[in-house]
Amino acid sequence: MSQTKAIVNKLLTGVSKGYLPEGFIGDQILTDKAVVMKSGLIGSHGKQHLRLMNTVYGGRGKAPRFESNTRSSTTYLIESHGLEGMVTQDDYDNVEDPFDAEKDETLFLTTVLKISREKAIADALGSTSVLTQNVTLSGTSQFNDYVNSNPLSRFEVAQAAVYDGCGVPPDSAIMSWKVFNKLSYHPAILEALGFKENRAGTLNAAEVASAMKVKRLLVGQPKYNSAALGQTDVLADIWGKNIVFAVLPREAMKMQVSLGYQIRKIGQAPYETSKWDHDNPRGATGILTTDFYDDVLTDVGAAYLIKDAIA
Repeated sequence: MSQTKAIVNKLLTGVSKGYLPEGFIGDQILTDKAVVMKSGLIGSHGKQHLRLMNTVYGGRGKAPRFESNTRSSTTYLIESHGLEGMVTQDDYDNVEDPFDAEKDETLFLTTVLKISREKAIADALGSTSVLTQNVTLSGTSQFNDYVNSNPLSRFEVAQAAVYDGCGVPPDSAIMSWKVFNKLSYHPAILEALGFKENRAGTLNAAEVASAMKVKRLLVGQPKYNSAALGQTDVLADIWGKNIVFAVLPREAMKMQVSLGYQIRKIGQAPYETSKWDHDNPRGATGILTTDFYDDVLTDVGAAYLIKDAIA
């Protein structure tokens, strides 16, 4: 029997294999604030105006004098983040659909910038030395133990800690996809929402948020390559196994509580890309993708970390 061997010499049109991360939440967490200057101070009012004072006076007595407003500040500095790539003439010559030499290079450079920023925020919010209001779970207390763990009780402690720490209850929660997936099946949460006996399937994000008593639930999905350069690729979770309760207002205002701010200059868009012609090698194009920001935590009392929420 004769056999015909397929000749593989062209890429399949419109199809390619690759992992492009989705579900970035780093740029949705901290409160947006546009500024004029590259560096400056974020003002902070103290809590003197919350003290109980004897305010009664009469006759020839004078009203007590009281310094009700104490001020402090946190420094911000907008830093430049960027990566440069190159597309050579060989890249142009050898690329066919579904690839596009310049677009692919820009996409991958932008992805590295996004992953780097996401990981930096996740690491800060997952650190017990940064978020000093915290608890670390282990063993049967972790939420993947559906028999023994009690997530609702842990959530109540977290809510109270944020409220006591800054005066405002948390309006948001942050977690990884893996943590969300475990919570969406948890019997205690299903029962609290009235679904224990009559619900097929898992809880959605709005329902989990309702059980956590927050308005907004941010679920981080992207992974990053944790292997050293030149070694076999290893995909790892950026957002780990933690849950963070926090006060995260969507609009920057005077006299507000917020875990922190993402600061950019007015009119400067994120992930700007420029390109130019290269003479060495001839016919090549240089591509530069940049981003300019500073992520500043201004009130860690406005957050609570449940570390290692699942095993």
